[in-house]
Amino acid sequence: MNMEAPLCLIENPESGKFQVNAEAIAILSKINQPVVVVAIVGMYRTGKSYLMNKLYGAQRGFDLGSTVQAKTKGIWMWCFPHPTLENHTLVLLDTEGLGDVEKGDTKNDMEIFCLAVLLSSAFVYNSKGVIDEDAIEKLRFVGEISELIKVKTKNNDDEEAELSRHFPMFIWVVRDITLKLELNGKEITEDEYLENALKLQESENTRKIQERNACRDCIRMYFSSRKCFVFDFPTGNKDFLQRMDEVSEEQLNPTFIEQTKTFCDYIYEKADVKYIDDIRLVTGKILGDLAHMYTDAISSSNVACMADVIVNISEAQNKAAVRDAIQYYETKMKDCVVFLTETLNQFIELSRQCENEALQIFLKIAFKDNDQVFQKDFMIKIEEKKSEFFKMNDLTSRGYCEELIRKQSEVLENALKEGVYSTPGGYQKFKEDMKLLEDKYNREPKKGTQAEEILQEFRKSKETIGITIMMNDKTLTELQKKEEENKVRKEKDEMKKKIEDLESLNKNEKLTDHIRTIEENTKQLLEKTSAERRMMDDKLTSVILQKKREQQAYVSQGFDDRARMYKAQIEDLQKERGEVKNHGWVPLVATALEGIVCILYPEIFIAGKIISGIAKLFYS
Repeated sequence: MNMEAPLCLIENPESGKFQVNAEAIAILSKINQPVVVVAIVGMYRTGKSYLMNKLYGAQRGFDLGSTVQAKTKGIWMWCFPHPTLENHTLVLLDTEGLGDVEKGDTKNDMEIFCLAVLLSSAFVYNSKGVIDEDAIEKLRFVGEISELIKVKTKNNDDEEAELSRHFPMFIWVVRDITLKLELNGKEITEDEYLENALKLQESENTRKIQERNACRDCIRMYFSSRKCFVFDFPTGNKDFLQRMDEVSEEQLNPTFIEQTKTFCDYIYEKADVKYIDDIRLVTGKILGDLAHMYTDAISSSNVACMADVIVNISEAQNKAAVRDAIQYYETKMKDCVVFLTETLNQFIELSRQCENEALQIFLKIAFKDNDQVFQKDFMIKIEEKKSEFFKMNDLTSRGYCEELIRKQSEVLENALKEGVYSTPGGYQKFKEDMKLLEDKYNREPKKGTQAEEILQEFRKSKETIGITIMMNDKTLTELQKKEEENKVRKEKDEMKKKIEDLESLNKNEKLTDHIRTIEENTKQLLEKTSAERRMMDDKLTSVILQKKREQQAYVSQGFDDRARMYKAQIEDLQKERGEVKNHGWVPLVATALEGIVCILYPEIFIAGKIISGIAKLFYS
């Protein structure tokens, strides 16, 4: 997806009730790639749109504006292929400027701020001048985030710590800076400049200082991953400043151009893919769902609950996973199988390949499938479709073979009508013609799975006629007729035994196919769950390290109470990490699968042993 121009994603009409733009959602619904979502927020007329245009690589796109009026209303998006990540889409979100004097609605500003946080994987805060008390005061929204965003529906004593796990990386861009980055006479980095500005004030415990520290504390708590960029003035020419979308880079400050490039390169390299629930990659389709749900939640109840949104999205995704996987199986089977496979085993092998690919599609799309409810639905529907294809395959083969043997037996049928075999020696002639017909039928290729059954049915249909011809053949003695009767009876028994053996073989092949299905579903589900647990472990490890850095920072600053709070959070996270690394989840998954198998394949008594055997591999 490569949009030619930005489009409004979330509209902010004068009524103040946000609504999503259906056209933008339709565009996002077509993006099945993972998305990196970069949102920019800041006071109006601070150059946010210029930076977003540069990230796109365009001179113009998002409306820059050239007056004191705020231009961007609501949240606008611009999607294009990620410059450095193959098969990923970069989504830029430019937000309405905060603090618009014409609007004068701080609650509306707060809601825009929260929507940008909820939708992004990289959150850019854009400000001018320096990071001082005034600049941090303008970020007061951070301290009020927990009023609009909840992780879980029920009350959570550690809501702040929970929110920090789900929030995007935080990038503070300071524009038009005039200060030298120095601290106590020593040159410092941009990141050190930010961290120093976020230090809590050590002084009398007055209300003013508590308020000052509270905002800094919230920024550090909610945005544990932080980065800072400073920008020089782009130009000293006021006319150029008002026409930044028309001015060439050669007319701007070279340092500013280089700083802009450094910022863009960092976003391309470091901005992470958007996730929900720590492990689920967000596609454009899911991003559209998130925009819908979060917008509706904030517009209606004023509170966006992440857990509720994840449950709703997972249910929709899991239904789509079943639908897409079954559709794939059905389409692939129609392409691969022309419903005339030579043997049942050949058909089963083709079906198994299609089924395994469909299973991969299901597991790729599905997430939070508690108790494997949707995997059960997938397996049931696959079995239903497979059964339909079995029948279609057999019916097609039967129709073909019946028509084939009808045409090949036309000479025989005419001879019977003309009484050719009702003469002395006619029985021997009848047997020879039947043998020639059967040999010709057997030499015909690609008859399908019902070839033997149709031949045996044809033989049976001519059995009585053959006996009548034999009994009326005067060249045969009574003894010879008796021997021929015994021979026909023996051939009949052999024919019956052959059909029974074939049915038994087919039953065993289908049983083997069921066992393979159980093995493949168990193996792939355990592998997926194991990979997700590893991702969760990596996420928790990263969060713990970030919490430890904050804890040490508070210790060094003498804020022991804050350090103890972080210590408690770290202990909780380490406990959760221990549970994630524990293999206690394996028997739970195995038990759920055994329940599904008992419903689908009650005849397979060893199903539990099969699943348990595979599950044990994940304990080692």
